[in-house]
Amino acid sequence: MVRRLDSGLSELLHSGRGGRSVFSLKPLRFLSGYSVVESGSSFGGVVFERGARCSLEVAVFDEEASRRLVSILATSPLGLEVNGVEFGLVGLSIRIIDPSSVISGEDAVEALDVRFLTPTYFNPLRGDQGYKVLYPDPEHLFASLVADAHDLTGQGFPKPSELAEKVYVSGLEIRRPRMETSRPAPNGFTGWVRLRFKKDASTGDKKLIAGLLRLGEITNVGGNRTAGYGVINVSSLAGGKGRVNESQESGAH
Repeated sequence: MVRRLDSGLSELLHSGRGGRSVFSLKPLRFLSGYSVVESGSSFGGVVFERGARCSLEVAVFDEEASRRLVSILATSPLGLEVNGVEFGLVGLSIRIIDPSSVISGEDAVEALDVRFLTPTYFNPLRGDQGYKVLYPDPEHLFASLVADAHDLTGQGFPKPSELAEKVYVSGLEIRRPRMETSRPAPNGFTGWVRLRFKKDASTGDKKLIAGLLRLGEITNVGGNRTAGYGVINVSSLAGGKGRVNESQESGAH
């Protein structure tokens, strides 16, 4: 969509200034004027009526790229094609977020539920890079979060392995759904994991990990985030909440 009007901006978004993309996507949300059918001419069994509405959320991590993107969206007649149907831009909402405030703004809790809403995978921290990590390993999760937090704030953070030592997995349910990708990529996993803090975790540890995960709600986590992978939702559990069903929630699928 952007490449048609500004190829330089498209290159900046995908390659950044150090080879890393500087944006992430949330999946399209269809708001009205659509229906899901079991079969039909449209890919995925979705058909649209005239006047159908959808929304797309983009997070941009580079100030120059963000300014240029907003300028294009505000002044150019951009359209988005979905299943052969052209959608025009009718509204634009902008949020300016301070990453440091997001990271430092969380309370200390006893546990965190992390839900992986879209397929997620992590690049291995060591060894053969041809394989991907297809489960919510805390060290790989924190490595993704720390890398983004450092890039966005310039601050130093503990090593991912040090953060992973502060939690344990007390509940887990994941699936690896089949999906069609536009280029070779792992299917990834969806589901949830419950991270409970160990007894030696300090208040500062709890606040930092909760804040990093909250930032991950904005940036996505893991690989292929420019295609909408790695969308997460985080909820906090204080005190003994959630302990009753914990033994029932420890199975993986």
